[in-house]
Amino acid sequence: MKTLRWTIGTIVTFAGLAACSPANGDGQGTMAAAARAAHDAGDARAMQVRALWVAQLDTLDRRLAVLDTAVRAYAAAPRDSNAHTHARARFAEARQSFKRAELAIEYYTPSAGRELNGPALPEVEDGEGPEVVLEPTGFQVVEEMLFDDEADEVPPALVQETSTLRVIASRAGTMLGAQAVTDDRVWDAATLEMARIVSLGMAGFDSPVAGLSLSEASAALEGIATTLAVYRAPDASWQALDSLVNGARAALNTTTSRDAFDHFDFIVRHANPIAREIRARRVALGIGAPTERRAFRLEAATLFDSAAFDVLAFAPVDAEPGTPAQEHVGEQLFADPRLSGDGKRACTSCHLSANGFTDGMRVNRTRGGAPLLRNTPTVLNSALQVGAFTDLRVTYLEDQITTVIENVDEMHGHLDESARLLTADTTLRRTLQEAFRGTRLASDSAVTGAQVRHALATYLRSLTAMNSPVDRALRGDTAAINAEQRAGFNVFVGKGKCATCHFLPLTNGTVPPMYQKTEVEVLGVPTAPVTTHGRIDPDEGRFRITRSAPHRYAFRTPTVRNVALTAPYMHNGVYRTLESVVDFYNRGGGAGIGITLEYQTLPADTLGLTAQEQRQLVVFLRALTDTSRVGRR
Repeated sequence: MKTLRWTIGTIVTFAGLAACSPANGDGQGTMAAAARAAHDAGDARAMQVRALWVAQLDTLDRRLAVLDTAVRAYAAAPRDSNAHTHARARFAEARQSFKRAELAIEYYTPSAGRELNGPALPEVEDGEGPEVVLEPTGFQVVEEMLFDDEADEVPPALVQETSTLRVIASRAGTMLGAQAVTDDRVWDAATLEMARIVSLGMAGFDSPVAGLSLSEASAALEGIATTLAVYRAPDASWQALDSLVNGARAALNTTTSRDAFDHFDFIVRHANPIAREIRARRVALGIGAPTERRAFRLEAATLFDSAAFDVLAFAPVDAEPGTPAQEHVGEQLFADPRLSGDGKRACTSCHLSANGFTDGMRVNRTRGGAPLLRNTPTVLNSALQVGAFTDLRVTYLEDQITTVIENVDEMHGHLDESARLLTADTTLRRTLQEAFRGTRLASDSAVTGAQVRHALATYLRSLTAMNSPVDRALRGDTAAINAEQRAGFNVFVGKGKCATCHFLPLTNGTVPPMYQKTEVEVLGVPTAPVTTHGRIDPDEGRFRITRSAPHRYAFRTPTVRNVALTAPYMHNGVYRTLESVVDFYNRGGGAGIGITLEYQTLPADTLGLTAQEQRQLVVFLRALTDTSRVGRR
C-alpha cells in the first residue's frame, strides 16, 4: 500500500535560486557580460550535453508510447495476467528512461519534473482558497493503479493518466531544447542528482508501490555518467569515477529488496565517494560552481558534508548574516523575561537546554495556567526548514519570534515595548549598540524591536547541530556507530520507510535537494497512548490555517535529530517514549489503533517490523544526538 504525502501548496523560493533559469548574469561589469554571453550562447560541451538530454527525452517518449500501448491492451483484457505483467514491465522500462534523464528534467524543467514524478496525491494551493486542490499526474499515479494487487478491476483513469505522461514528457523536451546550457550548470545538475538519489530515490520516495527504487538509482547513476562523459579527458584521470560508478551500480544490482539492502554501506562506500569525485573532476577541468545562494551549498560535494547547508538560504531574502556579537546578545535575550508582557516568562521558560530546548512536558501552560494546545518543539536545527510551528503558519524564524512574543497565551508581549524596556538597561543597550554598529539596524540611542528580533534569530540559527555519531559515520568514520545503530539506520531508510517523510540528512519534512517546500502529514495521532479504540486528537492542525479538507489533522514533519532529549513526542505529547512512537507507526498510525480518517497519509497496514528491528530503530534514533549546542543555557 502506498505511503501518502501532502505538501504545503505554497512553494517558498529564495533569492538568487536559479535552477529554473540557469546562469543568470549578475549585472556587474565585464564578468557579468561574459556570464550573459555564456548563457546566451551556451558552452560548447554543455550544448553537446543538451543534445544528449534531448535524445534521452526522445527515448523516454518512445518508451511511454510502448507503455501506452501495453496499458490499453491490459485495459481491454483486464483478466489477462500476461497483459498485466507486460504493462508492468513496460512501466519499469519507462521509469528507467525517466531516471536516466532525471537530472536534466529536474534541473531545467522542474515544473515538468513535479508533474512527471510527484506524489500521487492532490496538492493544496494554500493561496487560492480551501477549495483549490490540484489533482496529481505522473508516474506515481500510474504506478499506484498498475501495481495495486488488491484491485478488482482496471481503474478507468489508467489509460488517460498514461497518455498524460507523454504530453508532459513532450513539453519537458521542448523546454529543455530551448535552454542555453552551461558547463557549471551541467556539473551542478549532476551533484544535485547524487543528492536526490541518496535522499529520495534510495528511500523509495518515488517508487512507493512498485518498489523499483534500487534499479532506478542505478539508471540515475547511468544518466550522470553519460552526461559527464562529454567532458571526459583522453587519459587515466577518469578511471576513479568510472570505477566508483560501476561499483555502485553493481551494489544496487545485488538485490531488488530495499528491506535487505545495506543503505548505510551504499552511502559511505559508493554514493559519497562518487559525489566527491564529481567535484574533483569539475575542479580539475577548471569549471566553477554557480554563485547563487542555495540551502544545499553549491560548493558542497555531498549532503552529509559538515558544512553542506547554508542556514541563511532558509531566511528572508533581505536577512543579513549574524555576527558572534549578535549571537551572544541573542542568547542573553533568549533568557530575558522582559520580552513577555508581564515580565515573568522568557524563551527559556519553555525551551530548556537540558531537555534539548524543549520542556519535558506533554504540553506547557498558558500565562493564565490553562494547558496550551501543543507540545513544545525543540529549536535545535529550527533554522534548517521552510516553515515554522507545527501547522506551518509562518515561513521564517523572524516571523516565529514575533508570533510567539505577541501570542496572548505564550508571552503576550510586543517587540517594540520590550525594546523600550531594554533601552533602560544601560549595559544591554550598549551591548546591542556595539553588536549592530555599522549595520542597517544600527541605532545610537534606543534599542529597536528589529534589533531584538535579529539577535534572537541569529542565536537560533547558531543552534544548528549536525555532528552526531550518525553524521560522523556517514562522512566516513564508520566506527562512530555500532552494528545495532547501523542496522537501525537501514531500518529507517528501508523497511521502516521513515526516510520517505523524514528526509536524510536533516530528517525533517523539507524536501531535498532544493529545500524549497515542507511537507505535512496526517498520522492519526490519538488523545491517549492506546493500541486499540483510539480517538483522534481534536487539534485539526494545518486545517486551522488553510480550511482545506486534506489538511485536517495535518502537521509539519519535524526533525528526529536529538529526539533522545526531547520527550514526550508528537504534536500533543501523547507518547513518552521512542518505543511507543515506533510502535504507533508500526501498527499503521491512527488506522492501526482504530481511528478512521479520510486523509491519513500513513499506510493503514502494519510495517511488519520485528521486535529486534523496532529496537534497532530506537537505538539509531538515539544516535542522532548532538549535544554541541546543548548546555549553553
